[in-house]
Amino acid sequence: MLPFHIERLQGVLPRLKEKILGISDEVLSTCVAGKWSIKQNIGHLSELDIVSGARIQEIIHGTRVMSPAVFEPKEDYNAQSIATVVRTFEISRTESIARYRNLNFSELEKSSLHPRLNVKMTPVDLALFEAEHDDHHLVRISEILAVLSK
Repeated sequence: MLPFHIERLQGVLPRLKEKILGISDEVLSTCVAGKWSIKQNIGHLSELDIVSGARIQEIIHGTRVMSPAVFEPKEDYNAQSIATVVRTFEISRTESIARYRNLNFSELEKSSLHPRLNVKMTPVDLALFEAEHDDHHLVRISEILAVLSK
């Protein structure tokens, strides 16, 4: 199943670029109902690619419980240009996909406990979880755009 999950992970960047094409920086930096802006959602995905990389290494090395997720953006993405935010995500996602592709069969069978869900996950499970998380943020971005286009 890993190739299917990788395909989804790869597809996020083109889908994201299509959503934000031609949208002003002001709109992309706007928070709606006290929630994250579009830029913050994209930056969050970049940060989670880094967490995912750490989690893959933890699984491979037999760490009992994976690192916790990032729940608040570490950087001020709204102060950055959208080109910078998207480029940061592009780099982190390319590295994340490479990590998944470089796993060997024995590494794919290993697992560690997800700290919030309290279930054991293999790298394949983690890739699916990451793809589902991406979709959540793409939907959120669409919702923000719908509200701001009224």
